[in-house]
Amino acid sequence: MKNVKLKHIMLVILYTVAIIFFFIHISDVAKVLKFIFSVLAPVMYGLVIAYLLNYPYKAFKDHAFKKMGNKHAWLKKLRSPLSLILSYVIVFGIISFLISTLIPELSSSVTTLIDNIPMYEQAVKSASDSVADFIQHWTGYNIYEFATYSNLIALITGNDTTEFIKNIATNYIPSAFSTIMGIGNGLYNWGLGIVISIYLLAGKEKLIRQFKIAIVAYTPEKFHKRFFKIADVFNNKCGKFIVGKIIDSSIIGVMCFIGLTIFRFHYPLLISVIIGVFNLIPFFGPVIGAVPAAFLLLIINPMEALGFIVFLIILQQFDGNILGPKILGETVGISGFWIMISVIVGGGLFGVPGMLLGVPFFAAIYTLIEEGAVQRLRKKQISADDIVPEPEEPPKAPKKSLKIKDNPILEKASELINKGKNK
Repeated sequence: MKNVKLKHIMLVILYTVAIIFFFIHISDVAKVLKFIFSVLAPVMYGLVIAYLLNYPYKAFKDHAFKKMGNKHAWLKKLRSPLSLILSYVIVFGIISFLISTLIPELSSSVTTLIDNIPMYEQAVKSASDSVADFIQHWTGYNIYEFATYSNLIALITGNDTTEFIKNIATNYIPSAFSTIMGIGNGLYNWGLGIVISIYLLAGKEKLIRQFKIAIVAYTPEKFHKRFFKIADVFNNKCGKFIVGKIIDSSIIGVMCFIGLTIFRFHYPLLISVIIGVFNLIPFFGPVIGAVPAAFLLLIINPMEALGFIVFLIILQQFDGNILGPKILGETVGISGFWIMISVIVGGGLFGVPGMLLGVPFFAAIYTLIEEGAVQRLRKKQISADDIVPEPEEPPKAPKKSLKIKDNPILEKASELINKGKNK
């Protein structure tokens, strides 16, 4: 008994020291984690791709090609490679088709923007002239004079014009170069990740078996049972949510394309893809996607942009109240408040992937905490209602049953039927 207590005390001390060390050296820990992530980035990307493509892979293998090999045994060996090839060909074929279709529309919108630059320049010049006349009328300063212009720059930036231009050259040019390098590095990591994902999916069963054997062999029974339980909850929540969200966003994208085509908006395919992709992000995604889409239409016609916003609001109401609940159902299992918090925290920590995966991850944690709380209360022989009673729902209005006496037509029909029976 004393050894058990001593072990618990040592664990508490060890955890406390580790937490204190973490917060004291948090910057160094962040650097180490960033280095590890940069080294393992292709592997992590490969895991993500393999996890997402596992769903079409299983659909082909377990459903489409389920009966393959019943008559000829040698055909059974082709189920896995054929499912793997079809999964990659279809998914990346759709992505390639969308990219090849979107590039002409994107170049067309850029061309329109360039063609309209003189008009925008004239509008800006007219507005700036009005502002300059107003300032000169009330202050006596002419902001078009170089000396006044230099003073304004010095007032805003703290430097003169020459120093301001030097700062732009020294700060923005290197950052643009690093951005280009980052894009190149990202493409390399994703390309390598695709190759790794193929190997992961091809040897999925063997790798999972090896991993489970290692976990059971080198960890206590209590730990590995709990570990597999947590992994199952996370896989269940994340898998159902991601697949449901992809289906939901694809339907919304198609409906957006049909609606934009019917109402003859410009760039229907480009805008539909933008709306569909950003719809994957819960809560804030539709708003984020609406900004670039509305801007594209604003370049052409402000009234068209306004009509698009009205159309998008109607579409999102349909998605939030009808389509989303039908597809996702109770997959998430958390309130709108926690969805908003998980999107904010996930986006702040991991960017766009965090905004997408923050909700299912938080839902899994929420489920584990809830199950743990129920088990602990059960051991203490206390129910949740004993601590805080669950709020009562307002009573539903009783449904009125249609009585024959209340309806003269039904009453007359009943009399005729009874007469017929008597005869």
